Amino acid sequence: MKKVLAFAIAILCAATFVQAQEDESTNQKKQATELAMFGIGARLAVGYGMIWGLEDDWSGGENDENPGGIDLEGGAMGRIVLTPVLQFTPELLFRYANYSQDDDLGERKFKQMNVEIPLLVRAVATPEFYAYIGPQLGLNLSHDVSLKAKVPNKTGTGTINHSVPEKVEQTSFGFGIAVGAGYFVIDKLALDFRVGFGLSELYPDSKGGFIDLSGAKDLSFKFGLNYWVF
Repeated sequence: MKKVLAFAIAILCAATFVQAQEDESTNQKKQATELAMFGIGARLAVGYGMIWGLEDDWSGGENDENPGGIDLEGGAMGRIVLTPVLQFTPELLFRYANYSQDDDLGERKFKQMNVEIPLLVRAVATPEFYAYIGPQLGLNLSHDVSLKAKVPNKTGTGTINHSVPEKVEQTSFGFGIAVGAGYFVIDKLALDFRVGFGLSELYPDSKGGFIDLSGAKDLSFKFGLNYWVF
């Protein structure tokens, strides 16, 4: 009888241990699934930006080139899995742009620092390749528009450069669309190419002075490096 009782107790203990292991395995799988549903990462991108939508004679001349130059951004990304092929990937980025344009009068500089919030929906075509599109919100932190004009030297023998600030105010809030595609080169690390189309005017009250920036909007082309922490 004692042997039977001991055997029954051993069977019960073994069953309890097996059940505990199965419960632990189920919890680990659940945690892994929940972890895969959400993600946090970092982004750094560099590229070329320009101002588009200007009139041909925006600076007093015909067919003037649009201002353009370096465009940088960096910040944090998030990921929420919606379906097996769709993800919501919002971002919070700091952006710096420095554009310039030369003509007979001198060189114009357009600088801005913004907080950008792209609200992107990502379509996953394969485990490596994805494409995305979504609205992009912007909050202007600082801006500067100046003209480095060529003015006659007092001696009359040449010209000197003289910096003249333009009295134009950049809008505090901007709106646009971001579209792009990316590829995971290794696990958690992806490269992408993004185009940002500004839809709101940068300088809605810019008439007067040396230039007329009515209709000015942002356009950027960037190569990005994205790393997902998890």
